[in-house]
Amino acid sequence: MIPLPQMDERLRYGVQCALKRPPETPYDFKKVKALNDFCYPGDPYYQEEHSQEPGDFSAIGQMENLHTLMFGTPRSQRIPMVLVEDFSFLPRCKKLKKLDLRWTNFSDCALLLQLPDLKHVHLPPLGQLKGTEALKLLEEKGISVELPPEYVPPEPRQPAHGSGPVQAVVEEIKRRTAMDCWQLTIQPGVQPRLFDSKFGGLPYWPPAIAYPKDSEGEQLILLAQINLEQIGAAEPLPQTGLLQFFVGQGDSFGADWDEDCPNGFRVIWHKDIDFTLTQEQVQAMGIPTHAGLEYFPVMEEAAVTAQRATAWLSPQDNRFDSLFAQVWQDVTGQAPPQPDFRDFLEQCDQDYIYDQLESFGHHLLGYPCFVQYDPREEDSPYSTLLFQMDSDWADTETYVMWGDGGVGNFFISLEDLQRRDFSDVLYTWDCG
Repeated sequence: MIPLPQMDERLRYGVQCALKRPPETPYDFKKVKALNDFCYPGDPYYQEEHSQEPGDFSAIGQMENLHTLMFGTPRSQRIPMVLVEDFSFLPRCKKLKKLDLRWTNFSDCALLLQLPDLKHVHLPPLGQLKGTEALKLLEEKGISVELPPEYVPPEPRQPAHGSGPVQAVVEEIKRRTAMDCWQLTIQPGVQPRLFDSKFGGLPYWPPAIAYPKDSEGEQLILLAQINLEQIGAAEPLPQTGLLQFFVGQGDSFGADWDEDCPNGFRVIWHKDIDFTLTQEQVQAMGIPTHAGLEYFPVMEEAAVTAQRATAWLSPQDNRFDSLFAQVWQDVTGQAPPQPDFRDFLEQCDQDYIYDQLESFGHHLLGYPCFVQYDPREEDSPYSTLLFQMDSDWADTETYVMWGDGGVGNFFISLEDLQRRDFSDVLYTWDCG
């Protein structure tokens, strides 16, 4: 039997998907007519320590009946580009009609002129390409050539300007609700250590203590770990130790919206830290991390730093409307014409309120924001925001993503926080 050629595992998986069975002989390659799935479950990108080297995809040149080759759009932002060692196999695919190269390292456009049946090609950004004069020749042959739009930085957002009365009301709300908080900022490119403040990754955990599990016995995953001494925490927060937030692995990430997911999350405070504990000792416990999951709010482990700041009650908080009405009357001498300021203020005044009192971002204490609504009842005992983790992404990297751009919150009563009792916490998250 003629052995199969060497090939990248992504290609092997793509051929298996096309044939609906693993390839057995080189003749199987002649049966492949479409390749459109290169995201195999064992991709090393999913491992804790991953690096991707260009792979061998030359076997595609043996697929003489291939008409569709789509490296395609990744299923999620955690799946990387497909790096190909050498694209010289392309001219051998004479029947190729549809070609999608946008999520690859493809660069040499001259290769495309050697595909006689090509009808449509989707390419990476123009800045990645060479031999671009070939693109005009392709279009003259009636071949559809698609390029991603050039990135245009958005124009700086102009700050909203409120009317005199609204400015006075906002300043009074700030005066009445000012609270210290600790704003957390992700540090790109910094690898956090076992004891550091971080989102995701391997938690500090003494082997003598039982690791937290949900009601089904499944181990929870570290969402965030805050070194309280490292950030300079002050009352009502503890000033020493580590504060950790663990959540579940299911679709709700441990949130108990319908009271059918008890113990789906946990908040743990380690008053003292054993600095003799090593990363290897914790890893030996078999503790799972976000890196082994396909879906989890933390998409990239990240070190975080904290800065003390002042927070004010935000319009998303369910206590805001009643406070606004009271302050409006105190400042203007008249009751507001409508209970909800959104029903009687001009849009510029509404924008000013949100600009001045917004509470997005990651922070300990302060006030919450919500993409949808505040789930707490009016008399809820969970009056204190313990921790907020917001969705956080940039042009090239996504660190945190709750659903489609949501936010996660942990609430506690002030009395429990002062007692350092983290057994009764309200955890919720929403999505856009």
